Amino acid sequence: MDKLDFGELSMLDEFGKRLGLSSDDVKKSVKDTPREDLGDIAIESFILSKKLWKDPKETSEYIKEKLGGTWFIKKMDVYGPYLNISYDYDKISATVLSSINDSYGKINVGNEEKIFLEHTSVNPNKALHIGHAKNACIGDSLGRLLRFVNYKTIVANYVDDTGAQVADDIVGIKFLNMPEQKDGVKLDIYLGNEVYVNTTKAYENDPSLLEKRRLVLKSIEEGNNEIAKFAMQLVSKVLSSQMETFDRLKIYYDLFNHESHILSYKFWETAFKQLKDRNLIRYSEEGDKAGCWVFPMEDARKRIYEKILVRSDGTVVYAGKDIAYAMWKHGLLNADFRYKKLQTQANGQTLWESTDENIDIAHPKFNDIKTSITLVDKRQSDEQEVVKQAVDKMAGDKQVNYIHYAYEIVSLSQNTAKRMNVQMEEDERTFNMSGRKGIVVNVDTFLDMLYTKVYEETKNKNPDMNDEECKKVAESIAVSTFRYELVKTDPSRITVFDVDDALKLEARNAIYIIYTYARASSILNKAQLRENNINATDLEAKEKRIIRMLTKFPTAVFDSVNNLYLTTLSTYISSLCFEFNSFYESLSVLNADERKRDFRISLVKAVKEVLKNGMDLLGLIPLERI
Repeated sequence: MDKLDFGELSMLDEFGKRLGLSSDDVKKSVKDTPREDLGDIAIESFILSKKLWKDPKETSEYIKEKLGGTWFIKKMDVYGPYLNISYDYDKISATVLSSINDSYGKINVGNEEKIFLEHTSVNPNKALHIGHAKNACIGDSLGRLLRFVNYKTIVANYVDDTGAQVADDIVGIKFLNMPEQKDGVKLDIYLGNEVYVNTTKAYENDPSLLEKRRLVLKSIEEGNNEIAKFAMQLVSKVLSSQMETFDRLKIYYDLFNHESHILSYKFWETAFKQLKDRNLIRYSEEGDKAGCWVFPMEDARKRIYEKILVRSDGTVVYAGKDIAYAMWKHGLLNADFRYKKLQTQANGQTLWESTDENIDIAHPKFNDIKTSITLVDKRQSDEQEVVKQAVDKMAGDKQVNYIHYAYEIVSLSQNTAKRMNVQMEEDERTFNMSGRKGIVVNVDTFLDMLYTKVYEETKNKNPDMNDEECKKVAESIAVSTFRYELVKTDPSRITVFDVDDALKLEARNAIYIIYTYARASSILNKAQLRENNINATDLEAKEKRIIRMLTKFPTAVFDSVNNLYLTTLSTYISSLCFEFNSFYESLSVLNADERKRDFRISLVKAVKEVLKNGMDLLGLIPLERI
């Protein structure tokens, strides 16, 4: 075991080597003890008894014998099927602290395997609302996490530029004579809140407009006509407007793929032929699916049922286009787009986009990957299951892993909805959005409201802080709070956003984490560490808890990426903050005796470094002062 890269995972790896088991097997058997007097961890021996081919009663004693002499173990006690282990903190503290730098936690899980991550995919006819932002924030943090553990991650945004919502904006502009933009209003907000909403209302009063919509959609799909060219120009302007919001949220991409190019490259026709040639779809001649091409699927009980891919009128359902796109991702189409550089983003990262222009320039290889992850809310789970099963069958012997990352919607608390001047019924506890009805809260508007609230509080609490610094603090906390609220909880649960709760100085809030980072920075700014003393003896209980927490960061990273579950990481970071603040409020750092002082300063430095690494993964912006 390399003591220069030391954490809980390396400890468990050492256990595995001594027991002749994998570290994963050992990890499944280890849990934290319920009380400190019982040790630091407990090995549930009955879990390993089958692996070790021993009677459960003998397993604990056998493990104790095999782990004897391990340099970081102080003592071991057998309690029936449990082996309780206490670490030797006098020995491990220096090893832990010397391990921690800006690379700490960068375990090589991915081994440079290429992975395709698709997220956001907002229709390019409107601004992002906070429901879209949950997708984008989760996706961006997953991308950061995957890269952190050495996956070559391609982050893509699918641009549905041939959909009905783009057509609705064009109907409003071309046939209802609405202006293309409005002075003083961000373009994506104007088009989504006014043109799109008013056009959908106009359909109700004048159904003949729906024929105009069908003509627009047909023109867009056919391409190479005035309507199609206007649509491309409008989409490009909306994407630029949306990019301002992405940049504010510190969300960046590698690739924008346009649905119009899937059509112009005839990817669906290619996929359709391959599905037919492989006898994976069939033409239905009777029943309620007569005239349709259907795809036989299996449910959880292996029962066969059929999903329509091509309707009797020849139109393709959304799942069909998604199948073609997924086949492209996994290199199953034997075809590719052409690409051009769209822009250099604020972080220096090049953003590419697909194009149907006759361009031939060097570009990264974006597709032909084994694993893809597609973030789509759980309401699309049935469609995503169609795509997954089609891709699995088309892959044959080729290994592919199409993952649908489902998540629940975002609602606003009654309190926050009122702050945003949203009309609600008195008995409604939360507010759910509807873009078609114009009942949305845009990300820009929400961030502005958070910014104003934080700016005023920062100004009041820090009268000596200059205005530019106040603005920086307000913007950083607004963005961090917004992102953290959307990624910290189980994605399968509805996120209820309450702005007042989010800005309270509590352990599960972004502002608490930023405050803790700033507190650590303040301590270090005041300290003058005479030498790098990271050795200590007779550690206090709170110091041991900090060391223990620091060893757990690589484990939190590993579990988060292994399960694609950011809640594990967010919980870890807030727990580390809680333990650090408890430590600092109980034990003096700067006024301690010289030996303890320098050790504790080193401890503060390590906590700050781990916080910085974890905050970056979650999209939180560290501040030296708040």
